[in-house]
Amino acid sequence: MNKIFKQIFTRFIEEFKEEKNKEHFNKEVLKPILQEFYNKIYPYVTIIFVMYGLNLILIITILIIILYSRKVK
Repeated sequence: MNKIFKQIFTRFIEEFKEEKNKEHFNKEVLKPILQEFYNKIYPYVTIIFVMYGLNLILIITILIIILYSRKVK
């Protein structure tokens, strides 16, 4: 069983080394998977960056208010 698996795996690697097969794999398998992943994760990444930006603005605003209130006293 192990020998058969090794032969199949070796044959698979040899076939995959050919440029034509790599292109076909990338075009038919890898790109659709990555595109689907990108389409599903993109809204969440956008929300995270927006929330990070709002937090940064809030922190800067609070820092300015604190510094201004100390100067007034």
